[in-house]
Amino acid sequence: MDKEVVAVKEKRNRAILTLLPAIRKIAKQIYSHLPEGSGTELEDLVNEGVLAVLRAFKDLKKGSLDKEGNLSPEAKNYLLIRAKGAMFDYLRSLDFGAKNIRSAEKKIERVKEELRQKLGREPTEEELAAALGIPLEELVKLEDKIGFSYLLSLEEVFNEKNYKGGFEAFLPNGENVEREVEKRELLSKLVQALKKLDDREVLVLQLVFFEGLKTQDIADILNLSLGRVAQIKKRALKKLYKEMERYL
Repeated sequence: MDKEVVAVKEKRNRAILTLLPAIRKIAKQIYSHLPEGSGTELEDLVNEGVLAVLRAFKDLKKGSLDKEGNLSPEAKNYLLIRAKGAMFDYLRSLDFGAKNIRSAEKKIERVKEELRQKLGREPTEEELAAALGIPLEELVKLEDKIGFSYLLSLEEVFNEKNYKGGFEAFLPNGENVEREVEKRELLSKLVQALKKLDDREVLVLQLVFFEGLKTQDIADILNLSLGRVAQIKKRALKKLYKEMERYL
């Protein structure tokens, strides 16, 4: 192999190694939002991110890598965006956000409405699970899965509108990647969308995204059941998705 080619590959590999902590950080953030029992491992997301960076390296502009093998800030951001996108694409390739998830959601809402009409009140989680013919634990996991599907949808909405930082770039520790003016405009719209949520929905999203808490932790703090927290989170994310889709 040509020495120059080998040198370039070695420089590329060293640069990618420097990105590993950031790739892992992004993977951990996404992983923390996955529903329990998703079957996805943290390392799966890390691997997808690394592979995406390897593929995207050839697209870097000339001068993105200096003689010492250091990436420019723009190149680093570009590669991390590609890594993050690949992780979400990987999750979409599974059953998150698939048609069967939406079918399950419609069934839950239909049965819930039937119970409301029959009982004259909101059904309990136990009553809803019984009417659906599934264990309560399965209903909780399903609600959590539906909620995560709306997080994927939010990411899609932002990316379709060419904001490559995605929805999570607005959250703590997100990468400040491009077009600050556009970011401020989108942030303003996101704030308006958040105002349409009720206090409990906002609180749950704060605990999920800003505090990084799991559903069980939130349930303990708010003295709610796991299923109730999963329902609130799902409802809040669905509302945000609908609002942001309308704004954008």
